[in-house]
Parts: sequence; structure tokens; C-alpha cells
Amino acid sequence: MSKIFFLLCVAIVAFTGCNEQKKIDALKQENAKLEATADSLKALIAKAHGETSKWLVKNDTVRAGDGLFQVLYRMNINEKERGKIVIALQDSVELAALRVGQVFYAALDSAGDVQRFRYAPNPATVHMLSKTDSGFAYSRIDKPVTVRQSAFEGSLEVGSTLNGILYKVGIPGRMIGKVSGILQCKVAFQLARPGDKFRILLEEKFYQDSIWISGKVLYAEFNGHTVGHHEAFRYEDPDPKSTFNAHYTEKGEALIYEGLRYPLDRLHITSPYGTRVHPITGRTTVHHGIDYGSPKGSPVYAVAAGVVTVSGYDDLSGNKIAIRHRDNSESWYMHLSVRGVNVGAKVAPRQVIGKVGSTGRSTGPHLHLGFKDAKRNWINPARKTMIATPKLEGNRLARLKKQVADIRKELELTLAAPAVKANDSTDVLVRMRVLK
Repeated sequence: MSKIFFLLCVAIVAFTGCNEQKKIDALKQENAKLEATADSLKALIAKAHGETSKWLVKNDTVRAGDGLFQVLYRMNINEKERGKIVIALQDSVELAALRVGQVFYAALDSAGDVQRFRYAPNPATVHMLSKTDSGFAYSRIDKPVTVRQSAFEGSLEVGSTLNGILYKVGIPGRMIGKVSGILQCKVAFQLARPGDKFRILLEEKFYQDSIWISGKVLYAEFNGHTVGHHEAFRYEDPDPKSTFNAHYTEKGEALIYEGLRYPLDRLHITSPYGTRVHPITGRTTVHHGIDYGSPKGSPVYAVAAGVVTVSGYDDLSGNKIAIRHRDNSESWYMHLSVRGVNVGAKVAPRQVIGKVGSTGRSTGPHLHLGFKDAKRNWINPARKTMIATPKLEGNRLARLKKQVADIRKELELTLAAPAVKANDSTDVLVRMRVLK
């Protein structure tokens, strides 16, 4: 595999007589061109055979419990370069979502400085860094994928479990948890009865027609004798990282009514809760919160109603705010550029309390969200149920209504499509159509 990245590295041409932005744009175009012309593994190895370069190509694989810093350390990338790579990637790459087995590639010059860096979270998505005069230029290459929509219908049976029935009608195992979670948000299954019916519409992406990339539930319907009729629709904002991207009823009501609100409108985790290598000190520490990358000045919201207990500054946390909630837990917001509430103030859910910044010990603009339980122990905020809003309004509600109409049409078209085998290991037939 290192030979593949070796080819990518040596094929980048030298740029002279142009400004920095032109260099960066040209590097991005060349990266995309190289990825697009990679027709096969064997062909790439054949093309790379015999090439020479002044750069040393290294790679390493994500292991259990690893973060990016651990991988970079094993690749013998110096501390200064490690920090630059993390900062260059964190705004675009979900570094908290690394999976065991994923591979990172780096091309180092004779001084040990990284000239190229490559990471592909899946075969269809490639993240590239190229060294420039001012740092690293980031580029993302998205390879063509096949999009399929599949419709599933079924009914509960005597002695069956929900997951068992979902699998029986052909829903892929990788999607059963998502479907089950959505249905259970609206349906009290302890009251459901045999014969109660459901319909599901999935949309999945595949690379080269067979390698699964991602999937989402566009529509879920349940019609029960006792529990009644329920529908859920996938809503999506123009921004793919919007915290409003979730499932709602046709009226715009969130499937989860109880829970915390997200502290930002856009969700991008740059560092999760738990043990990590600190991006500045390089030491292994416990990170008592979640870091959300966001532009400086973005509004920060209270995640729930409460009273402000802390509004101040220190050299580590920078500008910080703490809010005590009705269950006696506390939410903490750190590294703010602006604090908008004082100690003793009462706040409402999604009230603006400050703005994103990079004060204190910070590598760049982000929000650190921490959570303490009633005994004042730090807990993982990801374990708290969060929603953007209990109900969509205004432009978002109007957009949802249009998306609902589109989803209903897509469901009809998919249900009318020819029946095909759900997969090679079963004889179950499902309705499926390929969009692109």
C-alpha cells in the first residue's frame, strides 16, 4: 500500500512563478487527478515500480484505543509536525471517529518534515494534506459512488423481536440498529401486537457497487392496532454537519422530546471524551469533555434550562461558563471568545450564552463541552440525550415539508420497483432502485 501513496507523492509537480493560493489550488487539482486515475491496485503498483524519490513514505494502522497522535508518534513524525497535521485536519475530518484498521500515509523529506499526508476513512473518500510555504493545504477527494434506495414491509409476529423481524424482511444488519432506534422513539413496543405493520425506506451508498460506504433511514412507518399510526422522516439542512439533521414527524416534531439541546448549530467533534494524547503538551491525559470545532464567533447555546454558577476566566479553560440544571448536574462551556451571561442568571434551553473562541490553552477555535453529574464527577456528554430543538420552525419547517413530499414520492417509486434479492446470503426479496 505504501507504493500507492509513493506514486501520489512523486507525481506532484513543482510549482514556480505563482502565488501561494495558486500553488494550493494546483496541489488540490493534482491530488484529485491522481486519485481519479487510480484504476486498480495492480496497475498502480506496476506504474510505481522502479520510481525513485527523495521522500521516505511511511504508514501506520489505527489500533484499539488510538487517536491520531498515537499513530503519528509511531510513524516517528516529530512533535511540531504532529501538531500541524492535527490542526490542518481537525476542521474537516472527524478525528474522533477513527476505526481500527484504518491506515495513514506520510511522505517525509530528508529533514524528517512531512510533505504529503493521506487518510482515507473509506474507499470513496480521501483526505490529503500537501506542504506549502505557509503550512498544509487540505483537499478532499470524493470518488463516484452508487446510491440505492430500498423499501421494506413487514408485520410483527407472535414471539418475534423487533430486531428479528427487521432482519427477516431483509433489512441489512448494519442498518437494523438505526431503524429500531427510530421506531422505538415513537412506538411503545410493549403495547404492540402481532399483525402490527411497518414500512421502511433506506438510502445507502456503495463504492464500486459492492463496498458499503454509508446509509441512512429516509422514512419509517408503524401502524398498530393499539399504539396507532406513526411516521418519521429524515430532515437534512444544507450543511451536512448541522445539529438539526435528524428524524421528525411530518409536523416537525423531534422524535425525542426529552433531552438536552446541542450547544452549537453545527456538530463537528475534533476530540472526544476520554484518554487522549494532548494536542499541545503531547502527554497522555484524560479529556473531561468533548471538543466541537467551530468558527470563532459562532453562537454557543445553553443545553438546558438552569442557573449560571460560573462565568470567568483561567489560563487553561480561557473564558468559561457553567450552568447548574434542575437535576443538579452542571454543563461547562470553555475557550469562549465572549461570555454573555453572569453568575446567578437564569437561562433557557438554546439561549445564547457566549461565542466560540480559542482562549486559554487551545490549538484553535472550538467549544469544549463538559458535564458534571449531581456528585460533581465529570461524565461523558455523549451519553446524555441531545436534540437540536423539540420542533422545527420557519425556513426549516418549510424545508421539511418539501422533503416529506419528496420522500413520499421516492417511497412510491421504490415500492413499484422490481423485487430483487436482499443479499447473496438470503432468498428474501426487496424492492430496490439505483439512483446513480
